[in-house]
Amino acid sequence: MPDKTGFRNTAAKPGFGFIQALLTAFAITLPGLFILAAVLTFTDFPEKYKTAAVLIATISALFAAGFKAGYYNEKNGTVRGALTGLVYMLILYLASSIIFNDFMLNKRSIIMIITGILAGAAGGITGINRRAKPISRSNVFKKSDILKKYRK
Repeated sequence: MPDKTGFRNTAAKPGFGFIQALLTAFAITLPGLFILAAVLTFTDFPEKYKTAAVLIATISALFAAGFKAGYYNEKNGTVRGALTGLVYMLILYLASSIIFNDFMLNKRSIIMIITGILAGAAGGITGINRRAKPISRSNVFKKSDILKKYRK
C-alpha cells in the first residue's frame, strides 16, 4: 500500500505474516499435489519421479511462504522464513504421523524437514531483500545523468 511519500509501506505486520505465509504454502502445495495425483492416475508417469515431484511442489510452496514472511518484515528474513519452513514441515510430519500411526523419524523425514527449513530461509532472504520501488512517475520520462554533479 503506498504511503504519502510514494513508496510502499514496509512496516512489520503483527505476527510477521506467519499465518499468511503458512496459508500461502498450503494454498500452493495442495493444488500442486492434486495435479500430481491426476497426472499419476491418468497418464503413464513413471513412479520413480513421484518423490521428486512432491519435493518440488513442497520446496516451491515453502520458498513462496518464506518470501512472504520475509517481505512483511524489516529484518531477520532468514530466521522468519526458516521458522515458517520448520512449522510447515512439523505440521506435515504430525499430520502424516497421525494418519499412518507412525511417529518415527526416519532418514527421509529428516531430509524433508531440513529441506523445508532451507527453502523457507532462502525465500525469506529473497523477500527481505526486495526493494520498495517508488510509485511516482516523475523520473519515468527523464534520463538521469549520474555524472551531472561533477560537470560544470
